[in-house]
Amino acid sequence: MRRMLPYREMAPSPQLAASVECFWTGESTGELHRVTPDGCADILFTRGALQLVGPMTEWRDFPLATGERLFGVRFRPGAWRAIAGPPADRLTDRFFPLDDLWGNARTARLAEQLAEARTAAQAVRAIEMALPAPADPGPVERAVAWMERRRGAVSMDQLAAHAGLSPRQLRRVCLERTGLTPKFLARVLRFRHAQERLAAHPAGLADLALACGYYDQAHFINEFRQFSGRTPAALADGRFFQSESAALAVISAA
Repeated sequence: MRRMLPYREMAPSPQLAASVECFWTGESTGELHRVTPDGCADILFTRGALQLVGPMTEWRDFPLATGERLFGVRFRPGAWRAIAGPPADRLTDRFFPLDDLWGNARTARLAEQLAEARTAAQAVRAIEMALPAPADPGPVERAVAWMERRRGAVSMDQLAAHAGLSPRQLRRVCLERTGLTPKFLARVLRFRHAQERLAAHPAGLADLALACGYYDQAHFINEFRQFSGRTPAALADGRFFQSESAALAVISAA
């Protein structure tokens, strides 16, 4: 599998940096794209329509037409719930037309602005103006952000302590706000970090497994197979798979 070409990420404004990981644009080369979990949700604009795509729990393959262009905003884990409204776990592995959540007038206005944008910077400005200002993070949001910074390398007891909750309470609240249980989210964040490191330095799998917090190389391989359908060696050998965004999951149904 190959990466979309060209693919570009843009940083959000400082006001949105706590909730938005990045804005991104991509253009398909017409190949099949494999999308892997990253713990995030996205708003995707393609074919003139806006979709909200929830976090994924498994890999999926999707065909893209040659030259198909996409624009997206990727939210940090749990930071997109203010946009969606309902408990996040209802959106896991699902997508919704954005007008189901924002209403027709608001969504149509943003879609028109994005369609008329001549540059990626103009598209970023349009969607930043449309997004609600992020609320001050509470204990759970701060705990999830801490886990994200540590790339999932935390114990559930540590995470619960950061949130000021019992492990059982944390599981329920994290599922409601991120769409994933804290343990599963930690695994996804660890996998994502390992995948990025492996793509940059495709060698020394045993050492990389330990550096990323896996018990051993077998554990490392099993996690890669579950989340990507491939072994780490497949990536190291150059058989690359797509992992930029959960947002691509909507394309097959658009």
